Amino acid sequence: MSYTLDIMKLISNPDGFFAEMKNHDTKLSKPALIALLLATLIALNQYVLISQLSEVMPEKLEVFFKIGGYIGVVSSFIGVFAVWVIIAVIMHGLSAFFEGKGDFRRTFEFIGYGFFPSLVGSLITVPMSLHYITNAKIPEISLVQLQQNPDVVKVIMLSIIPKDLIYSNLIINFVITAWSLTIWSFALRHARGIEMREAFICALIPTVLFAIYQIWSILKLL
Repeated sequence: MSYTLDIMKLISNPDGFFAEMKNHDTKLSKPALIALLLATLIALNQYVLISQLSEVMPEKLEVFFKIGGYIGVVSSFIGVFAVWVIIAVIMHGLSAFFEGKGDFRRTFEFIGYGFFPSLVGSLITVPMSLHYITNAKIPEISLVQLQQNPDVVKVIMLSIIPKDLIYSNLIINFVITAWSLTIWSFALRHARGIEMREAFICALIPTVLFAIYQIWSILKLL
């Protein structure tokens, strides 16, 4: 119940949420849970997609395709935590130019809450994606097709996931990015004891870079 109340306050009053949190000891369990759930959703989507595609691959390539797919699943899972570290390091470092004070562990904790919007977004987009993937009738791929057209897998993926879903994901991504930026600005303000304008500037740079990467990941499917 307490965790639910915390999340509701993070949504409705992030400034008050972090103002209260900084009076308590640093605890990474709650933001780590957010990152874990987000990573699980991303990895699940990747796993289901790879499983579906591997079934239509030529028998000689099926094993290698599955291995590559599983590596991708693990990379997706680890990637969320890697991005958490990278964003926290960048924001912590940038805030030093504005004479920010406070240890990195606190910054790392507070920045973790900024992935909550991504979790909410994934709870919307992943089920939609899984619906199309699991209900798709994928034609078998031959070695000849792969030799003649190396992009045949990309073509099939586009036939599974309609462009309308990709465009809707882009719109959701813009909303999620703006929401994350808001949370990260308040998080950095209280974690480092700097002004809101300065916190926004420090949060804006890595957020834009993160958003560009996410948009690129979506657009490369088109």
